[in-house]
Amino acid sequence: MSEPADPFRPEPTPWGAAIAAACRAAGRSARAAAREAGLSEGRWRQITSGYQVVSPGVYAPVRGPAPTVARMAAVAGLTPAQLRATGRDDAARLLAAQGGTLDELLLRRIATLDSDRARELLALVTAALFDSVAGEAGAGRGEAQDDDSADEPRYGT
Repeated sequence: MSEPADPFRPEPTPWGAAIAAACRAAGRSARAAAREAGLSEGRWRQITSGYQVVSPGVYAPVRGPAPTVARMAAVAGLTPAQLRATGRDDAARLLAAQGGTLDELLLRRIATLDSDRARELLALVTAALFDSVAGEAGAGRGEAQDDDSADEPRYGT
């Protein structure tokens, strides 16, 4: 038997509900979406649910700042028009100004990194890509595919 709903718990905000629904429709977990948006899973859930728990049975409303909601909407795949329809014109304007896609937002952020941070990021991306390709090919890190690979140039060494 399920417990009755808490009558004091606020309903999700329209923008939070739209972001959560878009993620569910895409088969994306809150954890993965939060990570992609650069938020903790807890903060993601606070903004999408529209509240945070202050103490048992006590809830405080959570709106989420416009830049954060715009980032979340981009990750969820919402358009500025869809976000505007939820009542978040402020975040919709930012999403539109960002180009509306997460890829463009990430590229702009990467361009602002200092050279040390950019090198660190490149190393992480390279390692992840290597692991992905090696996994598809059935080889682990450091395992050669065949004897001919020793003749190929090695980048980054």
